Amino acid sequence: MVHTLALQTISDAWMKALKNSVKIEDFCHSHYGRSPVLINGGNPREAPDGDYCPYIVIMNGSKVEGDDQSILSYTIGVGWVIKNDNITVDGVSMKNGYYPDAKEIVLDGAVECDAFGQLIYEELEQFAADKDWPISRMDYDVTPSSTYPQFSGTMVCITEITPSMGEELTY
Repeated sequence: MVHTLALQTISDAWMKALKNSVKIEDFCHSHYGRSPVLINGGNPREAPDGDYCPYIVIMNGSKVEGDDQSILSYTIGVGWVIKNDNITVDGVSMKNGYYPDAKEIVLDGAVECDAFGQLIYEELEQFAADKDWPISRMDYDVTPSSTYPQFSGTMVCITEITPSMGEELTY
């Protein structure tokens, strides 16, 4: 029996998990006054603009399967984008502007982007663990980009599965 699992099967399951997440819904409503837009598949050259924020993109990545593989590997990409032009200047939140006497400035969007990404990861990890196939590795990046006041993050999640003889893979 060939052990195989379509990447889209995992992506669809993760989309459903995010759609049903009360924590993600609550976070987005409390920070942005709306539900997140969920996008299955992605086109980095034609990314949605700030009007779609907050949004989450699930993208098929790659897989390693075969009769000679003792461990099967599935890679799924996740991206998220929020929009926030507020900053905290010396402990006071305000619109971005010029504050030459400030001692400390925090870009609220950068902080929120990381918090949102962490929440997405925790929800996906819990969902995957409940399926008995937890995320084996995650590479996470919230490096600032040139899209201010949008802040984005990405993670590449890898799930490794050790198949049993005669097992049919389901997710």
